[in-house]
Amino acid sequence: MEHIKIYFGIFGYIFILGVVFLILLGKLNKKVPLKKRYTVKKFVAIIPAHNEENTIANSILSCKKAGFDEVVVLLDNCTDDTPVIAAGLGAKVMFVNFRSKGKSLTHAIPKIVEKFGLNSFYMVFDADNVLEENYLTKLKPYVESYPVVQTNLYNLNTKGVIPRMYIFMDAIYLRIQKALTLLGLSSIISGYGWGAYGWVFNLHKFNCNSVLEDFEYTVKLPIKVVFVEDATVYDEKPTQFMLSFRQRLRWYRGYFYTVFKENGVVKNLYTIPLIVVSSLGIVSFLIMLPNPLYISIPIVSFLLHSLIFLLSLKEYELKDVKPYDISLLFFFNITNLFAILLAMFTYNKTEWFRTPHTYKVHT
Repeated sequence: MEHIKIYFGIFGYIFILGVVFLILLGKLNKKVPLKKRYTVKKFVAIIPAHNEENTIANSILSCKKAGFDEVVVLLDNCTDDTPVIAAGLGAKVMFVNFRSKGKSLTHAIPKIVEKFGLNSFYMVFDADNVLEENYLTKLKPYVESYPVVQTNLYNLNTKGVIPRMYIFMDAIYLRIQKALTLLGLSSIISGYGWGAYGWVFNLHKFNCNSVLEDFEYTVKLPIKVVFVEDATVYDEKPTQFMLSFRQRLRWYRGYFYTVFKENGVVKNLYTIPLIVVSSLGIVSFLIMLPNPLYISIPIVSFLLHSLIFLLSLKEYELKDVKPYDISLLFFFNITNLFAILLAMFTYNKTEWFRTPHTYKVHT
C-alpha cells in the first residue's frame, strides 16, 4: 500500500511540473513558424445568432472594419430585430430554426462554402464578439501557412467579480493552447475566433450534435488546429453567477457527450483526458502531503491553486484583476467541480440555453 502511495505521489509531482512547464512555454514570446502554402480567395465571417438585437451590430461592424469580404449571419429562430439589424448593416442572412449553434453550423457551412468557394477562409464568431481593428492583418500570414486556426480570446467586459474569474480561467487555458501548438500538437477550437478553409470543411464535414460543438469538431478533425496569439477576439462574459454556472455546465456536458457519445477517447486521445488526468494528478499530489487528514490539504491546495493561476497571467491580464480575486477564484473553481460532477450524469441533455448579451460597443 505504501508503494502505491509513493507511485501516485510521483505521478502527482510530475503532473504539477508538467502543468507549470506548459504555462511557462505558453508565456514565451516564441512565434509559430510561418511558411506560405495557401492563397486565400476571400475571408468570410459566419455569425450564428438567436435574438441578439443588442449586440449583433458589434460583431458585424467589427468584422467589416477588420476587413472581412463577406459577413454571413445565421438567424436561428430569431423573434426580435436581429434580422432587420443584420440585413440593414449589409450582412448576408440565412434563416434556420434549430435553436442550436452546432446544428445551425452543420446545416449552413456546406451552403456557405458552396457559395464562396473551397479556397475562401471561413471564420466563426459569436454574436457578441468584437474583433481588434487589425485582426485580419495579423491573422493572414497564419492562414496562408495553416489550414485551421484558433485565435486569441479576451474579455470584452472586465468589471465585476464573475467576468474577472474568466480572465483567470482563460489565461491558463490560452497558455496551454499556445504550448500545444509550439509542441507540434493540435490546439482546441474554442467556440469563436476559429476558422478553416472551405476545402477543410469539404473533406471533414462539420457535423456536430453536442452543446459543445467546438470541442466535438476538434476531436473529429484529423488536421492540427494552430493557435494564433497575435490576433484577438473579445467577447462578453456573464455577470451573474447562475448564468455563469449554466454556461459552464453546458461546456462540461458537451465535453462528456463527446467522450461517451462520439468515441472521443478513441478519435483524439490527448485532447480528451484533461479532466481525468488533471483530477488524478491533483489527488496524487495531495496524497503525498504530510498529515493528509488535517490542515495541510486545504492550505497546500489553496497555495498551489493560487500560484498556478497567478503564474499563467500575462501583464495585460494582471492589470484587469483585483488582488483579492485569487482567493475568490479558489471558491469559484469549487463550483466548477460541482458542474463537472453534474455534467457527468446529465451529458445527454443537449438543449441549448442562450446566455444573454447586452454589451453595446457601437451606437
